[in-house]
Parts: sequence; structure tokens; C-alpha cells
Amino acid sequence: MENNKLQETLDAHVERDPRLREVYLTAKRRYGQFDFYHHNFVHVMRDLYRALVIAEDEGNVDYSILIPAVLLHDIGFCSPDVEALGHDVAGSQLAQEILEELGFEEEIRQAVGHCILAHKGKATLPDTKEAQILYDADILEKAGVLFMIFAGKLLCEFKESIPHLVEREVTDRGSEVERGFYTRKAREMDGGRLAKVRDLFAQIKKEITVERLDYTVQEEDLWREKPPEFK
Repeated sequence: MENNKLQETLDAHVERDPRLREVYLTAKRRYGQFDFYHHNFVHVMRDLYRALVIAEDEGNVDYSILIPAVLLHDIGFCSPDVEALGHDVAGSQLAQEILEELGFEEEIRQAVGHCILAHKGKATLPDTKEAQILYDADILEKAGVLFMIFAGKLLCEFKESIPHLVEREVTDRGSEVERGFYTRKAREMDGGRLAKVRDLFAQIKKEITVERLDYTVQEEDLWREKPPEFK
């Protein structure tokens, strides 16, 4: 990614707004308290890199909103309300509480809250530049064949079945391709890869539902009656 190197690292942004250092450390500590296979601080760093690359191309970005939003965009997985609310809604609420503790003014807290609420494009759509950059940066995580490996990590993290994961990925990737990216840089970085990933999941869905039923065989499929249990 020779053309996507950062012009300014986080050091420069922290010099302009020292509070960003505390958000960084708080996010790192919070994610570190959980053993997430995918939605961890490493994933957050990838998204933050992408967001900063996109932001430098966009210009006129409020980094005091963007950086906390990216750092905390998956913090909802650390919330006890995640199952009831979803990680976008729970994360928006928790992030605003964290930023209030760190001394951020209400205007920034609300702006970050919107970014996180909109980063999946489900609870709402992003209507600010910072929210659109976060959305694009996070969607770019799925835009490449490497995401097929990350999908395996999601299977472990969510403890779900292959058919359930594939159905969700087909639906979500289809919606994202139809919606498109908000920024020029994200479209360039994608280069049509998101659509290819959508098609790969569609192929997997066809295989496991029509062509290769053996991939989804359960123990019960091998017995006419209930399988025997240990005594």
C-alpha cells in the first residue's frame, strides 16, 4: 500500500489533542479484558489505519471525533447490553459514557456516538464525514479474500454454525455492495473486492445447501432415532 502510507501518525494527533492518548489507552485496556477472536484491539488498529488514510485524502476532518470513534467503534462487544441492543447501539452508549469520564464535551460525545451507531449501516446510516469514514474503514475489513480467514475467527467468537454465518455474510455483503462506499479513497482501496467476497459467500451458500450437504452434517443426521448418550 505504497500510496496509502500515513502522512501523520497518531503522535501528531495526540500533540494537538492529548485526550486522544487516554482514549487509546482506555480502548486498549477495555478490549484487552475480553478474549475476542476478531473484534479485538488488533482489528481496531487495522480500522484506525484505514480511517486515517481515508481522512487524509478527504481533508477537513475532525480527528477529535474520528479517532475516538474508530477506537471505540466495537466497544459494544464489551457491554453487558450487547445481546439485547446489538454492539452498535450498546457501543454508542458506552462510548459516550467513556468520553464523558475523559472530559470530552457533549458535542463531541454525541458526534462519536453517531459514528459508532452508524458504523454497520443498520441502526442508522452515517450522515457526517467522520461517520462515513469509520463506516468505510470498517467495511474495507471485509473487502478482500483475507476476510474469509477472519470469517473463521467470527465462527469461533460468536459460537455459531457455518450455515448461520454464511447466511449473515451473504445478506450483509450484499447490502454493503448495494450501498457502496462513501469516500473516494475507500472505493480505490476496495477495487471491487467487496463484491468478490459477496460472490464467494454466495458460492459457499450454494455448496452447503445444494451441492455439498456433507459440510453441514450433524450427529443427528447419522441416526434414525436420537443418538445414544453417555451414561
